[in-house]
Amino acid sequence: MSQALILVDIQNDYFPGAAMELAGMKAATKNAAAVLDVFRDHGEPIFHIQHLATKSDASFFVPGTLGAEHSEAVASNFIHCG
Repeated sequence: MSQALILVDIQNDYFPGAAMELAGMKAATKNAAAVLDVFRDHGEPIFHIQHLATKSDASFFVPGTLGAEHSEAVASNFIHCG
């Protein structure tokens, strides 16, 4: 393996109207999806990092919520590894 793509925290809670909105998230995700398509087309390794809250009073990335899930723009063809 000479290269791999690592996508970190492209999760719903960072999008407009969500629990922890980040400026520019839509544009960043569009760019990430374009790079992701190239890596998929070439069969290169891809790693998606998903953070999940561990505190019971967390306000975002709460396990089992839509906000903690990966954006649909980058979420197809996942293999979950624990």
